[in-house]
Amino acid sequence: MSIVITPILKTISLFSIVLLLLGGCSRFKTSPVKVRQEVDSLLDLAQDYSALIDTENSLRFAFKALESAQSSNFRKGIAESYFYISQALFDTGNYDKAMHYAILGEENTDGDPKLISEFIRIRARIYSYVGLQEKAKDEYLKGLTYTKQINQPLHRDYFTALAYENLAHLYTIIDCPDSTRLYTQKEIEILTSMDESIVYTLLINAYTNLGTFKADESEIDSAHNFFNRSIELADKYNYPYYHRTYSRKGDMFFSMNNTDSALYYYYKALDSLDELGLKAAYPSIYERLSKTLLLLNDTIAAKEFDKKKFLIEKELDENKLGVAKNMINLLINNEKKLNNEQNKKFYMDRAAIILLLSTIVSMLVFSRRYKAKYHRQIEQKMKVHEKKINESLTEVIELAKKNDPAFMPKFQEVYPDFTNKLFKHYPKLLLSELQTLAFIYLGFSNKEISDFTHRSFRTIENRKYRLRKKLNIDTEIDMYYWLNEFLQHTSKEKNR
Repeated sequence: MSIVITPILKTISLFSIVLLLLGGCSRFKTSPVKVRQEVDSLLDLAQDYSALIDTENSLRFAFKALESAQSSNFRKGIAESYFYISQALFDTGNYDKAMHYAILGEENTDGDPKLISEFIRIRARIYSYVGLQEKAKDEYLKGLTYTKQINQPLHRDYFTALAYENLAHLYTIIDCPDSTRLYTQKEIEILTSMDESIVYTLLINAYTNLGTFKADESEIDSAHNFFNRSIELADKYNYPYYHRTYSRKGDMFFSMNNTDSALYYYYKALDSLDELGLKAAYPSIYERLSKTLLLLNDTIAAKEFDKKKFLIEKELDENKLGVAKNMINLLINNEKKLNNEQNKKFYMDRAAIILLLSTIVSMLVFSRRYKAKYHRQIEQKMKVHEKKINESLTEVIELAKKNDPAFMPKFQEVYPDFTNKLFKHYPKLLLSELQTLAFIYLGFSNKEISDFTHRSFRTIENRKYRLRKKLNIDTEIDMYYWLNEFLQHTSKEKNR
């Protein structure tokens, strides 16, 4: 075996050295001005479509920018392209892919604190949306340290204010009102010191948040003041996004049992949405209107808004599914195109590496496939049986078997130390890899994971093999036992 492998390894090493040398030389080549201009133009289009919530076109232009930037090793352009790709994927719920591109993008930032803070913000939002709020908080605070390192004062202030807004929103989610108020106030202090015409959109949101805080504290006059400042600012800059402010103002009157005034502002919020056509915001307004109309004993109108809410949610789900399918196809096609461009000069060598690795993997998998199989299965089934006594764990297992998206947030709730300890030691773990580790920790076999995730048995084996490589787990060590020992060991370290 060694007689065959050694020459291949020597060949691989030789080509790796050549590749590194070529890569190093290319770093010193200045990207042509025309390429930079083309990339910047494409990125502007990606940004414009992102602002219009047209994620499909934003992704398309971001990929075009990436292809052009990679052709001349324009690293800033590469990083910014990855940012818009990651953001578009996040906006359509493709969190794992979004995380993947955020990591790739950060590797091309060359230490630029503004770009690094943007990628950290993407990662933090992903963690928050999948229920890992503590991890999200850590990321947002980490991002804040980078925004304060930005050299340009205008950019530094803007991105720091944005970081405070994100932290305020996160603390709202985890129900820490004091922290929410603190970071909103910090945001306001920065924004009011800047040119209003640059930051008015952030100011409008911030004033609405302050109005909500004051309403919750029954300081009605102050709440009116902040809501009115938000509306006046939107009027001044012809910014027609009034619906959020009107909704919160309606909520204030609703909490005061002033249903007529609440209804008035909810209808104003609805009028604003009709002007904008933001379908995603309709369900919450319809729900508020239905609830208010019921209190006014107008059951017919209330039922009509309930029906509208159901129909718009159904339409949104169908649209999201359609966009997701289109984006997946676009993603696959562009990834193939980019990979073909990057790999064409080294195709034969990479094919040899893939063939070698495939052979090794196949030999290891088939030679150890049945080792200690029955003993492990008995112990795993006993542990799963014992843990099923706990009602929360039963729910986690059922969610896993149904391949329900709520599985990971619920798993994090039941086993809060699991993700924190793994991310602390292996910060580059993807969410899909974390989910596979969760399945293993719960004692599921490869066949069970294959059945309920609708993936082939071989795919699951390959995922576990890549995890072994990433976590540096020897092939002779059972991953279930490794996870338990790892968690016990880290607990002992924490207690010292």
